[in-house]
Amino acid sequence: MYNLLITSKLGAWDVPAYEYDRHRFGEYTVETLREHFKTFTPAVIEELKSFPALFAYEGTEEYVRVGYVRRIKERGQTLLVEYEFENDIPPFKFSAKSDLLIQLDIGDWELNRTHWAVKDEDLFGILAAAGLANETFVNQGGQPGRVEEINFKVALSFPGERREYIAEIAEELKKRLGAGAVFYDRDFTAQLARPNLDTLLQKIYLNNSDLVVVFLSADYETKQWCGLEWRAIRTIIMNKSDHAIMFMRFDDAQISGSFKIDGYVDLKDFSPIQAARMIVERVRLNDLPRP
Repeated sequence: MYNLLITSKLGAWDVPAYEYDRHRFGEYTVETLREHFKTFTPAVIEELKSFPALFAYEGTEEYVRVGYVRRIKERGQTLLVEYEFENDIPPFKFSAKSDLLIQLDIGDWELNRTHWAVKDEDLFGILAAAGLANETFVNQGGQPGRVEEINFKVALSFPGERREYIAEIAEELKKRLGAGAVFYDRDFTAQLARPNLDTLLQKIYLNNSDLVVVFLSADYETKQWCGLEWRAIRTIIMNKSDHAIMFMRFDDAQISGSFKIDGYVDLKDFSPIQAARMIVERVRLNDLPRP
């Protein structure tokens, strides 16, 4: 997905903030997305910020910039948006690529209206295919954006010895939920190659994932990185957010901090596709309103 921000005010994108009338948000956006995002809850705001953005003027002859929404603030009947541009993607004009508007789901008349739309298209993938962005913006998972800013539907915590099985689950989940909804480490290899990875992973598992699926085994108990992730998972449990954790087991190994009364899926009885279907079921249930 991506944000499309259009204004008729020339020079507006020369400063790092812009204010929209609230009723202009969600125009030219499919109804389901509009209904989801118009609430502007803290979770919705974080989700919008995780998407890349196009900053355009009305018409096709002005330069378009690519960047990110960094802050959204409600001001009564208006929305203040703070943003920054991606300097590694040069400005371009819609008129230079005749079929780009169709690919980006931008209608002919849409460029004649100041508004903020949310589009269900892979912005970086489309720009890369058009030669407007390089391939480094398109990772293997097909999810654009900075990993620390993405709100995942599900994150997978597992030992490397079980990667072959988990990789099949991850592929099935991405087919059903979308690549941007799943945190699977191999999809973010470049972004995870950084110092202080431990704090980043704990942020992803503790704060940025609606459901954490934990694949327990004797290997899980002995792995350093699994131990770091397990600390975040234990914090979720301590906060009584049981709905946010799903245990799956490869064996009966004792895991420090887990108990015999904890429910789990015994993976000896299920294929990766069957396991993925159960994970999707939990994700769907988590999306339902809570009493």
